[in-house]
Amino acid sequence: MGVVIKAFRTPLGYYVYDRSSNMIVKVEKEEYPVVLKLEAGREDEETAELLKAYRAKGILKENRLTEIRHPASQTLPYHLEHRVQKITLQLTQSCNLRCDYCAYSGKYHQRTHGGGKMSMETIKKSIDYAMKRSDGVEDLNIGFYGGEPLLEFENLKKAVEYVSGAYHDRKVNYTITTNGTLFHDEIIRFLSAHDFSVMVSLDGPKELHDQNRVFANGEGSFDRIMENLRYIKERYPVFFQKISFNTVVPPGSDYKCIEHFFSANDLIEENHLSRTTVSEFSLKDEVRYDDRYFVTYQYQTFKILMAALGFYDKKKISRMFSTDFVEIQRFYDHLGEAPVCTSCAHPSGPCVPGARRPMVDIDGNLFPCERVSERSDAMKLGHVDTGCDPVKADRLLNIGRLTERECIHCWNFLHCGLCASAADNGTALAGDRRLSYCESSRQGTLNTMRSICLLREYGYDFEGDFFDEEDRVISGTEK
Repeated sequence: MGVVIKAFRTPLGYYVYDRSSNMIVKVEKEEYPVVLKLEAGREDEETAELLKAYRAKGILKENRLTEIRHPASQTLPYHLEHRVQKITLQLTQSCNLRCDYCAYSGKYHQRTHGGGKMSMETIKKSIDYAMKRSDGVEDLNIGFYGGEPLLEFENLKKAVEYVSGAYHDRKVNYTITTNGTLFHDEIIRFLSAHDFSVMVSLDGPKELHDQNRVFANGEGSFDRIMENLRYIKERYPVFFQKISFNTVVPPGSDYKCIEHFFSANDLIEENHLSRTTVSEFSLKDEVRYDDRYFVTYQYQTFKILMAALGFYDKKKISRMFSTDFVEIQRFYDHLGEAPVCTSCAHPSGPCVPGARRPMVDIDGNLFPCERVSERSDAMKLGHVDTGCDPVKADRLLNIGRLTERECIHCWNFLHCGLCASAADNGTALAGDRRLSYCESSRQGTLNTMRSICLLREYGYDFEGDFFDEEDRVISGTEK
């Protein structure tokens, strides 16, 4: 079967990622050409000698993987019936905005704007469904989604009141994603009283935000949102702290302008900020980000690394990128864990569909989450009246079986982020569709590994508040 490795370089070092141990191994410069031969599957006396030396250290072992099967497959029925962690209710498919890149905009296969909304009967059934199937978790998260969910504020209130009455002994957390245009005192007081976590979509300064986030009549929504936010911060400062912001960065955006807006805006300077790009999954036309996006991304990563090394003021890191260091830390923390050393395993990526964060559409149909296509039969797991189909859920959980041959030999196996949505072509699950996203996933992993190694080379000790004390980047000649 050979070894499954990935060789890479940094300005100051030579490395190989070993899937069998899930470790990054530092190699000598003269060894690197031999490692490249190993990566290419070429065997000779040099590679045999190198393998012998490294296997004595417990690394670069033979690939034993022969079958793709998710370890949660055996316990999937239990998860579906007892460990539902979050349920998202699609209160409405209507929205008062017509954002250009919205999943309901018509540019995606899965949704379009419509007048449909969830009835109270379906809302209660959805809550009952989740409550009955969450006895194995400490608390349940109920999310409200649309469209614009605050268009259905009366039903949202009734839903929360139903939970308080019928399930007063259960611990429930509430979340909502909103465009921020419909806030008024009654809504604010209600969300605050029930400790809602609120995500507001805000894409930067007025001239950029209003390019894509407009009302149905074509007018921009920026002024309305900012007016609402100022009012909330002044009148409800404690609730304002529970508001986080997400900015979607579409192709062609001026990153510097967006960054300046969020770094210089004293209204939202202390609130959590996240960034996303336009989703490619189920998009009718290809989305392309230009070189400006990638250059900016690399520059921001450089500033993060310089800040970690003490050569740059952390306060000057873009708020849109400040959480990227957390991802580097998370990756580092998992190095050395769960290596691929068995004959049966599954790539990272899929959550447990139907249990981790199922969404219920306006008609009561169950889907793995709110991000997937509602028009794809492959993504429809069941109905709140009948429950999840374990066969369909298992198919999504084991999505790697579609590309088994490629996954068995992929070095990114443990760090792949592709779930079943990457394989959905709108009508069925397709292996070629999934494979089309592999290179992007591998490149992201490689960039993270290079960042870790660069930090080591320049003296970062990976201890203290950022990383565990155990060093998980090992030297091939010392350990």
